[in-house]
Amino acid sequence: MGLGNVFLNDLIELKQKGALDGATRVMEIGAQQISDSLMIAPGLPEAYKLFGCTSPPVMTPVGTENFTKSAPSSAPFWSALGFQRSAIDVDGDAIRIDLNRGKVPRRLRGAFDLVVNAGTTEHVANQMNAFRIIHHLVRVGGVMYHELPAGGLIDHGLVGYQPKFFNMLANFNGYEALYIRFTAWGPAKIPEYLRKQNPYGGDTVIDCSIRVALRKLHPLPFVCPFDAGDGAPRPWLTILHRTLKNLSLRKSRPGADAFRPGASG
Repeated sequence: MGLGNVFLNDLIELKQKGALDGATRVMEIGAQQISDSLMIAPGLPEAYKLFGCTSPPVMTPVGTENFTKSAPSSAPFWSALGFQRSAIDVDGDAIRIDLNRGKVPRRLRGAFDLVVNAGTTEHVANQMNAFRIIHHLVRVGGVMYHELPAGGLIDHGLVGYQPKFFNMLANFNGYEALYIRFTAWGPAKIPEYLRKQNPYGGDTVIDCSIRVALRKLHPLPFVCPFDAGDGAPRPWLTILHRTLKNLSLRKSRPGADAFRPGASG
């Protein structure tokens, strides 16, 4: 998992748009490393200038060793930009939260201005819980950034993503979609075991990725989206429906903690 040149350009754009004004705390979903493409990116000096960095860290490209233990952690990069960086992962000094079944500790709820999911949730089976965790980590007004596989990349992870997934995720949770970008990177070999089972299916597939930036606008519980097609509820209708439902349940069950204001979904 690593942050590259494309991520850097997206970060610069978010800063220029004012989406990261005053942001000081970032949470990585999966502890990230810095790729060679970011270290040598033409936009890196601009990023440091935008974020007010006066002492850029020294980062040395590692070539073919990249994304191994030789690649540098993202921590110095975030620190140079003025962020206090945290990460959720299964090893190292990261915070341990099981993306399949875990919950965000109360002390971390709404504690982050930016949550970065750069190639992690595709390795998780329980998508509802993974995206609920992201929802709980970010503060109201904060940004959730995703860079994930959207086609091809066979056997890279457990799932791939459609643009509609993020449209529905935003719609059902009242997020503001700052952008949703789909990129085709080029042909890649289909694994041999699949070619043997599908002799008429061709030898290559196009690898694609999706990059999404969403802004959380409301302190409401997370709602798992479904494929509602053109009939998806408008964000304000979703919010109104959930609010009325919670109020109704509180009346029918006085004192029920599960439906107190601010309780998580």
